[in-house]
Amino acid sequence: MYDNLHLTFHLPEPADEFVAALAQSPAFAGFDGQTDSRGRVRVQYRGMRIEYVPGECKGRVRGSLHTFTQGSNVGMFSAAEAAQAAKGLAASLGLPPEMFIVRKLEAGVNLVVPSSPRSFLETLSHHKKSPILPISPPAGRLRPLEYQAVHLNYRLKYYDKGEYARRQGVPLPMDCSHLLRFEVVFTRARNLNKLTGRTNVTLQDLSAPDVLRMVATHVLEQWKQTVRRTPPDYSGLPIAHAALLYAGADLSWWESVRPHTPKSTFKRYQAQYRQLQERTKQVEGPHPYDILLAEHMRELCPDEVPLMKVSPKIGTILHTCNQLEIGVSGSRENREVEQVVDDIERVLAAA
Repeated sequence: MYDNLHLTFHLPEPADEFVAALAQSPAFAGFDGQTDSRGRVRVQYRGMRIEYVPGECKGRVRGSLHTFTQGSNVGMFSAAEAAQAAKGLAASLGLPPEMFIVRKLEAGVNLVVPSSPRSFLETLSHHKKSPILPISPPAGRLRPLEYQAVHLNYRLKYYDKGEYARRQGVPLPMDCSHLLRFEVVFTRARNLNKLTGRTNVTLQDLSAPDVLRMVATHVLEQWKQTVRRTPPDYSGLPIAHAALLYAGADLSWWESVRPHTPKSTFKRYQAQYRQLQERTKQVEGPHPYDILLAEHMRELCPDEVPLMKVSPKIGTILHTCNQLEIGVSGSRENREVEQVVDDIERVLAAA
């Protein structure tokens, strides 16, 4: 569920009572009375970085809510635990939770996988027409551990959490050798506000069942809209058809040829590409991680926080061709994808 967040707060007038509560809070218990060159009070408490500007009665809080609760962010962090952590963070600062405004938020899941997720990460293609790109590998690594898709107000992160933890010397949970982390990062508050229907999302709102449900469902939706590459089967195809099947798997290729191709010709090649898709029978069932994610979501969300129903048209994307705007309705592959989605949603509905 929730991980890193960025909160701001402003003490209302008269502020004396709130200033006193902040000064006497557990988070400021070790404060030595010194301010930095800009007149800010800065402390660290259970992994959270806290700043307060006395002259302006405002401040901010940054850090991992998961780490604040468990000491690290490699374990499972349920919706119920996240709700309690949000309340606990406010209490540690001696202020009401509705006083803290959420400016940025990470929400996701640590997926326990049976083997290294590296090969899976290398198949990631794009999300809503934004390419999923690798981040430079850390020192001493030949391959990247993290991949991201960047949008205007948010980004998606996929990374080998187990390997990151080992490099940082953080012990993994018992019976867990490999972890895949997937998260939605709300880099601006507007997407989170729109999702939850609130003018501002506060720390108190983060513990509300409807917000937990909407955020968890949103994470699942973004996973389903992630497009992954699968190797096509070229056996028995003329070279021209094989070339179309190869090129058509790249969303940018269709966009690049569209302006220079007559509309009728473009549609004809789209139709031929759909036929090639059906012939190669790429879709044979959900990726194992799709099932694992559904199971983890079920475990993380308590009965009082059921996930919202996800539209079947979003579906689990198993290969790039399904994401193209070329209308695969009625094909055998499309029916199989929808059946997979229905199966996963039945699992989620039982959560």
